[in-house]
Amino acid sequence: MYRRGAADAERDDLNTFYYQHYYPYRRGYDEMRRRLRRPGAILPRRFSPIWLIVGVLGAAGAWYLLQGERVTLTPATPTTVVLLPTRTSVPTRTPIFATMTPLPASPTPTITAELAIGREALVVTGGLRARREAQLAAPVVASFRQGDRVKIIEGPREADGYIWWKVESTSGSGWSAQRSLEGVDWLQLTTDS
Repeated sequence: MYRRGAADAERDDLNTFYYQHYYPYRRGYDEMRRRLRRPGAILPRRFSPIWLIVGVLGAAGAWYLLQGERVTLTPATPTTVVLLPTRTSVPTRTPIFATMTPLPASPTPTITAELAIGREALVVTGGLRARREAQLAAPVVASFRQGDRVKIIEGPREADGYIWWKVESTSGSGWSAQRSLEGVDWLQLTTDS
């Protein structure tokens, strides 16, 4: 029974009936389990197909590694590396919110001879903004409503694709663009001036 307990411990196959009723079986099983837990423990005496598979795979892996290309290191020589551009597909981002795409500006805006310094103009669109300077980045200093009459006091200037006129009215004074990039007039000459 002692040998049977030791053999069952090697296979990790406990027979609970024998373990409870036969002392020699229990002693053999417990001693073998203690031996197997120690570092450098003895391997199971029985042949297992798993050990065969592990051995064959290990030998095949070692043979494969030894058959690889032999690499010899040589001193580096200066070389010129030329990087050529490659075409790769770049994922595009889909915006979450609608974005405004600016239209291309006309190459050379045409200055209309109708508007001139000292004349009056009519604001054709509502909410026309007047800026401190003749550029989009300048702060807004005044705003005009549709139908307001403004006096042209300076201009024209070309900046940011627009034709700018300095105008003044009771709402204030500043630089306003004559028309949109699409050609829609914002300021028009009044008929009575």
